[in-house]
This record gives sequence, structure tokens and C-alpha cells, in this order.
Amino acid sequence: MAGYSIIRDINDTPAKQIPISSLAVAVGDLLELIAGATAWTANATASDCFNRKAIAMEAVTTSATSVLAIELDGSETVRVDSNATASTDHNGDLMDATDENTVNNDGTTVSDQSCVFMQEGIGPGTKEIIGHVLVGNGVDPDVS
Repeated sequence: MAGYSIIRDINDTPAKQIPISSLAVAVGDLLELIAGATAWTANATASDCFNRKAIAMEAVTTSATSVLAIELDGSETVRVDSNATASTDHNGDLMDATDENTVNNDGTTVSDQSCVFMQEGIGPGTKEIIGHVLVGNGVDPDVS
């Protein structure tokens, strides 16, 4: 399966319908809710670590108004596909999203708010990594 998948969830969070608008979603896509928005959108390279995040549990077309997803609180251990070969040398690195189902594992840590994932290990596939999605309450800590 491409994209994100939860390996361990100590809270056993149930999936729920979350609102979307004109968005095609695949199983495993990482979605985010930006402060002030009413509909969730696909996580993208321009994401922020403090946005609320969810993993899609079903595929829907652009005509759907909601999608079944599990909202993350940051405690979940997650597997995700990366754009480069996984390496334990990258454990602890913060990573940007490449798109809604891949992270940019380029071997350097991201030092700004655009990071969405922290690697803690490697998965069974050559381009699979294990770690935590970075989530928040949607409030930009730099807003004054």
C-alpha cells in the first residue's frame, strides 16, 4: 500500500468521516486541516508541522464531501513511503512532504515549520520509513 499507514496507535483511535471539498483521495493519503478552513485538504510540500493531520482509510472521488480517516494526535507509530532509499543514518531527521503519500528523505533534517514527519527507523521495503507524523492544533506559533 502506498502512502501512510498506522503501525501502532496506543489510543486505538477510531476512524471518522471528515469533510473535504473537490478532492480525490486514495487510501493512505495524509490529509491536513489548516486553521480557518472547514474542509480537510491533501498534505503537500507547503504543509506545516502545526496543522491537524489525518490518514485516509478509504478512496473517494472529487464528488465526495467527506472521507473516512483517522485523525492523528502524534503518538501513533506510522510507516510511510519515501522518495529515496531508507537509511538508519536518517533516524531523527525531520522531513518535508513530497506529496500527500510520500516524504522527502534526502538525508538532511528540515529546520523550519514545513516538516511533517520524524524518522525513527526503516521499514521492510527499501523506500519505507517508520516514525511519527508531526501534528498540532492548527495554530501557527509564529503568529503575533
